[in-house]
Amino acid sequence: MRALRPSPLIIALSAVLVLLTAGNAMAQYSFDWSIPKQGAVKDMLILEDFTTTFTNTSAVTDSFRVTLVKEMPPFWQATLCQGPICYPPSYTVHIFSLEPGESTNLDFALTAALDEGKGTSTVTVESLNDPGLVETNYFSIISSGLEILTVDADGGAAYESYFTNAIDASGRTTATWTSSYMGALEGTDMANFDAVVWFVGTNSQGLDNTDRTSLTEYVSNGGNLFLTGQNLARDFCDPGSPLYTTETHAWFGELLGVDYLADNAASSLVNGVTGDPISDGMVLAINGGDGADNNASPDEIITSGNSVTAMTYFTGGQDAAIRAAYGEGRTFFSAFGFEGVATVGQRDDMMASVLNWITARFTPAQDQVPIQLVSKPYVTPNPFNPRTSLKFEVGGSQAVNSEVVIYDLRGRKIRRLHSGLLSPGPQTMAWDGRDDGGRNLASGVFLARVVVGPDAQTVKMTLAR
Repeated sequence: MRALRPSPLIIALSAVLVLLTAGNAMAQYSFDWSIPKQGAVKDMLILEDFTTTFTNTSAVTDSFRVTLVKEMPPFWQATLCQGPICYPPSYTVHIFSLEPGESTNLDFALTAALDEGKGTSTVTVESLNDPGLVETNYFSIISSGLEILTVDADGGAAYESYFTNAIDASGRTTATWTSSYMGALEGTDMANFDAVVWFVGTNSQGLDNTDRTSLTEYVSNGGNLFLTGQNLARDFCDPGSPLYTTETHAWFGELLGVDYLADNAASSLVNGVTGDPISDGMVLAINGGDGADNNASPDEIITSGNSVTAMTYFTGGQDAAIRAAYGEGRTFFSAFGFEGVATVGQRDDMMASVLNWITARFTPAQDQVPIQLVSKPYVTPNPFNPRTSLKFEVGGSQAVNSEVVIYDLRGRKIRRLHSGLLSPGPQTMAWDGRDDGGRNLASGVFLARVVVGPDAQTVKMTLAR
């Protein structure tokens, strides 16, 4: 019996089928999603339409699934449009196809209603023919009725909650502008808020030229700014930094009243300034505890122009934070990261005090405080046993509130030598090596902190029994 042979037509059709199958298997799927804008500040009931362009850049037809996930207050609305059709808010999954090289619009509209806050649409597009081809983007609006705008410019370091929790504890309303996807803010956007809290963590590039221009516009027209981040002063004010320009240096001096002194303040404690409207009585640990524990190299800074020292480092006594006025607004700059402050209570106290001051009515004369501690304190003899004398000089023309306290190297208060008014002129204070309870202390190294008005200095001394 002769075997049946397939006809030439069947052979040809089979070859075509094999080639088509191989071609599909070898097809390279790709797309391009062009997104000009992903963030906005909007009034209630005013729609923001985020218009994007989606293109099938592969050589074959492809189908795509769009998934919309909404995170927003209850009465806010988010909708999806593709082509000429806009779908109702309940429509959250959409499938469409595009020929090779074909483009379409993918638009996402958000509207704030009733409740203030922030709303975000998380949009994921995936190829149905190549499950590994996926892209997710975020589209957010913030309502204009909030009191504080928090700007997260830390480059993805996840410090946001340290700030928003402290602002919430102050009794103020806030929402977060996430710079990594929402983009640049304009001064007119920030003008909707009483104050802006802007943090960069260790990411100094979270404050670029566009940001600085917008902040100048905002503050000069009555806005108020709390800016925080270690290395910011160094990166923008030190000529040895790759980010330094004469313009960045001038901006820090003019808007913030800040200049750079040195890198890496060797202190884990920050002190308030006696009589200061923000920091009087404060002592902050800036590492450890339940904070971010990231203050590895906080800058030492100095005042510029009519700005005022607001906080100092415990060790060395150099400036850690400075407050100033510019135009019709106020600024507060901390050269350490607020997120690194060690406890919830300390963060809450600092945030509330800063916001209370920067949002208060400005009286220029109240912020021009003359230097009161005109000479660096020194100890003689040093080392000593059992007594020594601490010497310094008070400036000005009238008595000023002052405090002199002895600490150990762990930051514990050992002895208060003085608390109250000191008259102008040379001062000498004796210490007998005893604590506040009258107990003799063992040999060791101690720190004497001298605070005169807004000025503070720390000097080291050694008790050698």
